Amino acid sequence: MAASGRKRIAILGGGCGAMTAAYYLSRTPELQRQYEVTVYQVGWRLGGKGASGRRLDDHARIEEHGLHVWGGFYYNAFRMMRECYTALKRDPKSPLATWDQAFLPKSVVAWEEQLGPVSKNWIVHVPPNSGTPGEGGELPTLHDYLEMLVEFLRDSLANFPHPSVRAMVEHEVFAIAGSALAALRSRGGAHQPTADHLVSHLDGFDRWLEDACRDFLLSHDEARRIYILMDLALAMARGIVRDGVIEHGWLAVDGVDFADWLKSHGASALALESAPLRGYYDYFFAYQGGDPDKPRMSASMGLYHLLRLVFTYKGTLFYKMGSGMGDAVFGPIYEMCRKNGVRFEFFHEVRELVPGDGGAIDEIRINKQVRTPKPYQPLVDVGGLPSWPSTPLYDQIDRAQAERLEADHIDLEDPWSGWEGDQIVLRASADYDAVILGISVGAFPAICARLIARDPAWARMVGSLETIQTQALQIWWTRSVDELGWTYGNTTGTGYGQPFESWSDMSQVIAREDWSGGAAAKSVVYFCGPMPTAAAHPGHEGPAFGRSQKALARDAALEWSTRNLGHLYAGAMRGSEIDWTLLAAPADVQGPARFGAQYVRANYTPTERYVLDLPGTSMCRLQAGRSGFTNLMLAGDWVFTGLGGAVESAVIGGMQAAEAVLGVSLDIVGAIPRPT
Repeated sequence: MAASGRKRIAILGGGCGAMTAAYYLSRTPELQRQYEVTVYQVGWRLGGKGASGRRLDDHARIEEHGLHVWGGFYYNAFRMMRECYTALKRDPKSPLATWDQAFLPKSVVAWEEQLGPVSKNWIVHVPPNSGTPGEGGELPTLHDYLEMLVEFLRDSLANFPHPSVRAMVEHEVFAIAGSALAALRSRGGAHQPTADHLVSHLDGFDRWLEDACRDFLLSHDEARRIYILMDLALAMARGIVRDGVIEHGWLAVDGVDFADWLKSHGASALALESAPLRGYYDYFFAYQGGDPDKPRMSASMGLYHLLRLVFTYKGTLFYKMGSGMGDAVFGPIYEMCRKNGVRFEFFHEVRELVPGDGGAIDEIRINKQVRTPKPYQPLVDVGGLPSWPSTPLYDQIDRAQAERLEADHIDLEDPWSGWEGDQIVLRASADYDAVILGISVGAFPAICARLIARDPAWARMVGSLETIQTQALQIWWTRSVDELGWTYGNTTGTGYGQPFESWSDMSQVIAREDWSGGAAAKSVVYFCGPMPTAAAHPGHEGPAFGRSQKALARDAALEWSTRNLGHLYAGAMRGSEIDWTLLAAPADVQGPARFGAQYVRANYTPTERYVLDLPGTSMCRLQAGRSGFTNLMLAGDWVFTGLGGAVESAVIGGMQAAEAVLGVSLDIVGAIPRPT
């Protein structure tokens, strides 16, 4: 305990899970009297995989780790952010003064349909609803989801562009399906005769639909697309019933790949090769080893996340941030936590957790990267908005160290940069009473080696949860996306052209950048995707690995842009070449060199790598409050939640870690209970 009698909590890391835990441990005066919370963070900014920065010497461009949109079903994440914005009471005239200025509903989604050599835009205008994200906590039951799938089939038939098919909306199969669903609900489980009855009618309907539409599908885009979605929904409904998901829970199908599971329950080849399913794998970077030819995803996670995404969103399917994620999310959380008394120790790189003989974490070994004469103040003002810079604020760092960092271009977020600071040790009882580990699992072979050697559950988790590198590209244009040839509005798209297969028009953030001088940018589009991942990584011997990955990403981005941009943005091309004059870049830079003013990022460090949900690995994840060490809690998207790699998963993990410290419920919504 501290001299004040407060329990000291050391939070390691500054991503979504860690910051959620810090927020929930400090959000009331009573908690502030009970707990002394300190966050230890590598480098100069918070955010983890969601960190963003400002290129202060170039129009304050926002530079992200990747493409970030929030699902309308992110109940816990939105609830926290709404609380933060309300409590901060920002000046109404300031940018991003309220949560609904920070998160903007954007309902247009695009999948890229590949029909032989031809790509077609499949545009979906997701219908809005009256809900508000973060409000209302009751979720559908498995029976409810099954009913929703059957209702989706009815609604799809009613809009099918073929009169004989539309007539089927009144067919007895739906009355029979409704009766069977009611019988299943009344029995409280998967009563087999009733379940078989439901499946047999769904099978019959599927056969009729395929026979009736086979020829029509090939020539009619709308019919083919509705059929694909119906076929996938039918496969999910059959799989839920046949595999006892209602009776045994979501994890009943964890051991199989999602697409393989759909195939085993009758999904057609057309649906299995379709843009929506490919796009869903893209959504999770779900490629083993970062290889687009190796799509792999747990069916339990894929099914649960998809049904939550589609059937439980509030307002709209996706929300985009009105500025960088650092500005919209981590700036407000940081300010709120600081206001609540949380201490932040930037430039503290965790090197090792050391367990003792008593089953606790006895020591935390840290590389204190730099010396700061005064407490580091990380935010800068950009047009009235507190923001994180893309590089450290060197004027706050010891002068000799700052000069070396700048001269050698040292990246303090890269554990292989070769930079060594002062080695310090935090000790249990003397410096902390409990630890929350919010660093991503990719770093554990290095920093948790002794925990892995001590506890088979740790060895199993770290050995099973594969992480992959990702890469991102941002292109600023001096034309609007409409002038570039995209006429469908502000869109988020996926399923097109590996490796930068997902993209989003993020032009709403231009207003938060500073284009007062020079050729003003009118639009910016973000792209991201998986990156081939090296099987082995270097130690602390130097930055060569990082430089090589950055170079690979930049080469891949230029090659991809030259090959693929023309389909999405025909007006960006001059013949077969990008019209370089349309890229926002310094006037004295000409030709392909203007691409150098755009932003390309390789996420290669252990904490930046994406955590895959491979089949059969869900039960390998540890729970936030059951680390196996008495004073250690866990937070992040790698703990057991059931939702896979998403901001909402990390927030749930952080809330669960806080619950373990506090011993009270925080009313978490949507986490799957882990079977004992």
